[in-house]
Formats: sequence, C-alpha cells, structure tokens
Amino acid sequence: MRRAAALVVSAAAVLSLVGCGSTVDGTASAPSSNPSAQSDLRPPVTATASEPTTPVTVTVGDADAPVDAVATDSQGALYPPTDVRRLGWWVDSALPGAGAGSVVITGHVDDARQGTGYAKRISTLKQGDRVELTGKDGARIAYRVTRTASVNKGVLPTDDLNRLDGPETLIMVTCGGNFVGPPMGYENNDLVYAERA
Repeated sequence: MRRAAALVVSAAAVLSLVGCGSTVDGTASAPSSNPSAQSDLRPPVTATASEPTTPVTVTVGDADAPVDAVATDSQGALYPPTDVRRLGWWVDSALPGAGAGSVVITGHVDDARQGTGYAKRISTLKQGDRVELTGKDGARIAYRVTRTASVNKGVLPTDDLNRLDGPETLIMVTCGGNFVGPPMGYENNDLVYAERA
C-alpha cells in the first residue's frame, strides 16, 4: 500500500514530462539543427531489473527498439533514454506477463540532432494494432491496442499509469500535439493503451 502511494506522487509530479526534453534549468536551449524538434534531452535514472520478463525489446510492425529499465529521479521525474532509438520501461510499473497492473513504456518522439525517435510510432498506433514486448528470458508477450489518447501535459491519467492491480495493460507514452519549444517540447502526451492479445 505504501509503494502504491509513492508511485502516485511520482507519476503526478513527472509523467507530464515523459518523452519530452528540456534543459536542466528549464531555460531555452542553444540553437539546434532542427528548431521544430526538442533538444538537450535530460538523461534518465538507469535502473536494474533482473526478473525474467523484464522487457528488453518492443516490436511495433516490423521494427524493434531496445528497452532500458528507467526509474524516477529524486524529484520524481521519469525520463526515457536520451538515445531516441531506445525506449524506457518504468521499473516501478508492472512487469509484462504479471497478469495485473499497468506496464509503462516511454520514449522520445524526436531530437533536434538525432532526428525522429522510435517512439514516433506510438502516436501512429490505432485500435487493433499489435505491440510485442520481449523479455530477458526471450519470451514474447503480445498486446492489442484498445484505445489512444492525446492529453495536455497537465491532465495525465495518473491513476491509470500507477495502477498495480486490475487487468494487465501496456501503456506507451510519448510527446504529442504541437511543438511549443523549450522547456515543454510538445504541448501534449500521446498515450496508447493495449491489452494482452
């Protein structure tokens, strides 16, 4: 019970920044090669997870992305890997295959220097699309998209993201909406909900 309460505080404080970059002090960043993409991505807090079903790969369509375990920082902020070709799995969310709770995956939609990120695919997913997670043990768990949402960063569904009970649901999060520049990057967060296939 105590863990769940801590997760709610963390998600409420941070997940509005998931998948989006800004400078450390929140000021405008130096000019980049693409002024309509975020830049100066903050590094994630790396984590260690040894469970066999810890996700190591996400597959959307015919493209895979490696997954890193990430945690919240001391202020409760959760940031995905700075390499936009990679995704992050929030270690305090549910494990794939656990049968309950929300499995939270996040990634950057782009970076001014690196270009389009793998997470751009998240915003293109539609109801019925298939997503697979591959665990450390090599087992693949398939999910089907049930719904999508694009929400203002101030109104994230923290109850969904922090849920450790109920049906197992994959929730993928990245930036969406219009690019508004530093420090927010994009005005919205795009969320994709998927249930076990």
